[in-house]
Amino acid sequence: MSATGKRLATVAVFIAVAVGGAIAFAQGSLTTLFTVTPAEMKFVADPAQPGLSSSVLVGDPGKSGIYVMHLRIPAAFKLAPHSHAEAWRVATILSGTLYYGQGDTFDEGKLKALGPGSVIVEPRDQPHFAMTRDDAVTLQLVADGPAATTPVRK
Repeated sequence: MSATGKRLATVAVFIAVAVGGAIAFAQGSLTTLFTVTPAEMKFVADPAQPGLSSSVLVGDPGKSGIYVMHLRIPAAFKLAPHSHAEAWRVATILSGTLYYGQGDTFDEGKLKALGPGSVIVEPRDQPHFAMTRDDAVTLQLVADGPAATTPVRK
């Protein structure tokens, strides 16, 4: 398996672990009035990729319905081409710069720098890829589950 394939497999495993593990740490639901500060968020770390972590804030990514999570991506991290099975996903960059591209082949020439306040809309089954460079990225993801990530296979 190539290095890119191994990294993609690791990311897929992380997503499965994060979705499964983070559900236990969900802060609330859309029917519960609550607040949560960044210090109160419980992030689940990926043991295979140090620094990559997520915190589910609302809902359950493993079930149908809306969920909200924060994702932390470390500096110098590459996400190989993949797509998602959710009906839709909307991500807002909270901190750092995410370099994001569309398509089924990783191409640095197609990357667009997305800083804080930038928004990404990902419809179902639309392949994309991303990377970070000098700084870590935190983004907020709002989606309609259940969550699933499919690596692009060529």
